[in-house]
Amino acid sequence: MITRADIFASLQQMGIRHDDVVTIHASLRSCGPIENGADGLIDALKDYLSDGLLLIPTHTWAVVNKANPRFDVRSTVPNIGALARTAAFRKDAIRTLHPTHSLAIFGKNAREYAQGEENSATPAPMGGCLSRLYELGGKVLLLGVGHERNTYLHAVDERIDLP
Repeated sequence: MITRADIFASLQQMGIRHDDVVTIHASLRSCGPIENGADGLIDALKDYLSDGLLLIPTHTWAVVNKANPRFDVRSTVPNIGALARTAAFRKDAIRTLHPTHSLAIFGKNAREYAQGEENSATPAPMGGCLSRLYELGGKVLLLGVGHERNTYLHAVDERIDLP
C-alpha cells in the first residue's frame, strides 16, 4: 500500500518543492492501493504542496459536446478516471469553468488561478490554467500513465501555434 509518507518521499526525491504548481494525471488502478484511495492521494499532494497549487484535470470532453452542450460545474461528471471524479466534487476544490477541459485546483490562490477558463475556446489556450504552468515553472506529474494522457501537451500545441 502506498502511504502518505511514501508520497511525500517520492515528491521530495523528484525535486518537487512545497511551493510548486503541479498538475497530475494518474491511473489509480495502475498505481496499486493508495492509503485512503483517491481522497488520500489528493490530501497528501495538497498537504505537500502547502505553499503551491495542485491542478487535477476534471475533463468532460466526452460528455459535453454538440449533442449535449451543457456543462454544470456542480454536477457534470468527469470522463477521465477515479481521481478526476473524486477531485471534481471535493468541497476544498475550485473547479474551473472550462466547458470541456476543466480542472480542480487546490491550494493558495486557487480561485484566482482558475479565473477566465469559462472563456476558453480551445483545450489549453494561451493565458489559461495549463498555459500558465510553463510561465510559473510548473511541473507535470504522471502516475501510472504516459504522455498520451498528458493534457499539458495541448498547451504546448497552443504555445507553438500548431494547427
